[in-house]
Amino acid sequence: MAAKLVLALVAVLSAVVLNHLVRIIFATGMLKHVYNHVPGTCRFVPGVDQGSEDIELTSSGLAFISSGLLPPGVIFDPVYLTFQKRILAFDFKKPTAGVKTVNIVPESVKEDFMPHGLSVYEDVSGEVRLFAVNHGKGHKDRLEIFRFDADSNSLHHVKSVKHPLLYSLNDVVATGPDSFYATNDKYTTGLYSRMAEAWLLLPWSNVVYYSGGEVTIVADGLLYANGINLSPEGKLVYVANIISKAVTVYHRQNDNTLRFSHDIAAHTGVDNVFVDPTTGDLWLGAHPRLIDLSIHIGNASHPCGSQVLRIENPAGENPRITEMYSDDGRSGLWGPSVGCYNNKQLLIGTVNHRLMHCTVDVPL
Repeated sequence: MAAKLVLALVAVLSAVVLNHLVRIIFATGMLKHVYNHVPGTCRFVPGVDQGSEDIELTSSGLAFISSGLLPPGVIFDPVYLTFQKRILAFDFKKPTAGVKTVNIVPESVKEDFMPHGLSVYEDVSGEVRLFAVNHGKGHKDRLEIFRFDADSNSLHHVKSVKHPLLYSLNDVVATGPDSFYATNDKYTTGLYSRMAEAWLLLPWSNVVYYSGGEVTIVADGLLYANGINLSPEGKLVYVANIISKAVTVYHRQNDNTLRFSHDIAAHTGVDNVFVDPTTGDLWLGAHPRLIDLSIHIGNASHPCGSQVLRIENPAGENPRITEMYSDDGRSGLWGPSVGCYNNKQLLIGTVNHRLMHCTVDVPL
């Protein structure tokens, strides 16, 4: 009798382990093959080889880019410690002009500034504010709000937002001059606990809302909540789940809480979400083989594949997904995190690698 119980227990445990291994294989894309195609003529933007993790667009066609990220919660290549932490600007009206480093005022803000996710808010007067996730020293995450002065190409610091519920920030989307949604991609904050949380596929991440000095959790139970954005009319919130390979769609309620609507299965590691302000289409940077991205972060010379997806009708019952860009790593663009579309042009950013500009010559 005891032997049978032991055999039964071993069988159950073996099934649990096997099931988890299958989920890991699916989540990391170990068996996925990546093909190669581009939407038009693609070139690398000079002066960017230390990351372009997130890209946010203004109504004038100016794009802000976060650069120099040290991915939190992973063991990374020491070369990333040499990276400059900067906000860059790219003008879609002058695509061959490259990028400019945006000045940050006052200088003291730069002493403890590592930008990650970004969001732009423009009010009726034309003022442009940039919201930036900042991974401060000592694992002290916070949200920085800046006012942009185009004449001097400067970001003037308005305020820092700190709160116990802003503890593992990844991305942000502004809802007003002093309010926002943000994603916490992990529940734990230690290096090895974060790694364990990821590999155990624990759905412990969440979405929070900030306004009036208060932060509340408005969605949880997510498996690595990554990029976040709003629909053009502000009624829907899109959250990219990089490990579960889906975009979760929420209805935004009058009190700014979120009500689940549906998931859009992307079958790839979706990262940041760019929303076309005209059509409402989603453009997503994606990692087809997360296992290669993981190796690349630990070894900067290891190539990894790239994808950019476009999702039409994301709010409807039958969203249409089109792969706009795909590369197996041989082009030299590794770890794409965002695809920013504007006027038949596509700007592709990476976690900690280069920046690519493509013309979009295929019909949309």
